[in-house]
Amino acid sequence: MDMFGRVRVASAAALLAGALTAFAQAPVTRIVVGGPAGGNTDIAARLVADKLAQSLGGPVVIENKPGAGGVVAAEFVKNAKPDGTTIALVTASNAANETIMKSKSYSLVADLEPVGLYAWLANVLIVAPSVKAGSLQELIAELKGKPTNYASGGIGSPGHLSGETFRLRTGLPLTHVPYKGAPPAVLSVVTGETAFMFATASAALPQIKGGKVRALAVTSSARLSELADVPTLAEAGLGTIDVRDWVGFVVPKGTPKETRDRLHRAFAEAFGDPGVRERLQRSTMLAATPSLDPEAFRSFLAEDVAKWARTVREAGITQE
Repeated sequence: MDMFGRVRVASAAALLAGALTAFAQAPVTRIVVGGPAGGNTDIAARLVADKLAQSLGGPVVIENKPGAGGVVAAEFVKNAKPDGTTIALVTASNAANETIMKSKSYSLVADLEPVGLYAWLANVLIVAPSVKAGSLQELIAELKGKPTNYASGGIGSPGHLSGETFRLRTGLPLTHVPYKGAPPAVLSVVTGETAFMFATASAALPQIKGGKVRALAVTSSARLSELADVPTLAEAGLGTIDVRDWVGFVVPKGTPKETRDRLHRAFAEAFGDPGVRERLQRSTMLAATPSLDPEAFRSFLAEDVAKWARTVREAGITQE
């Protein structure tokens, strides 16, 4: 290698070293997830962490603070410095808990600032082997006038909200049995301890594919690629019913608008990456197309909080 070649290599190495140093010294961005490691929300956050780090120019770490349907994580972020480096992942459970959890110390709408909404999460209606129904309409006919227990991963969880919406829509005599998370709730359907549940699709998928339970419908607006033969609730004859779960992000109140706009662009780019979108689908999630920017997400949050407040009051859901 001649002298000029060595100079070029040395210059490139110096530039790379400088870039790595700048990256390492940049502020760490924390995404605080209200679910356990390995759950849908945790998977969604980890799928985009590397892309976010590239866009933001600094490390991105995921912190799991499960508890109370995402309330623990949101409360933690509410009290963080409003500089855009501490972000909460929020879902429909956070919206419902605005009404259910009277004891929490924050308002999702008033005390946190929106960044955006980027993905939809799906639940799947699964039934126990003892249930004869092979379709949603057959299930409604089979359970008519028959007191029946259904499971969920906890009070205020998407499965609980979907179950109560289903009860109110059909008039079936259903009793909610909450479990501590999706795995034991799914197991209760496998064993016949409960008759059915609206399960997180990723948690139910192994049991569906293993023939331990049957899937009758999904709550997403479109069929899932991993469950292509399973109809949506609308296709199954339940009509228009909005029980969608979602993935959005919020930051502490007082975070500057330009910071939230910068975060939104980074999240939108990360969730829009074709590889990320494919991996989301394999995990039974759908990228939001289009994503919602901060102001659109602000309006969506207000509407979703109001929607679940009506359901919570009509169903008589209370914090236990």
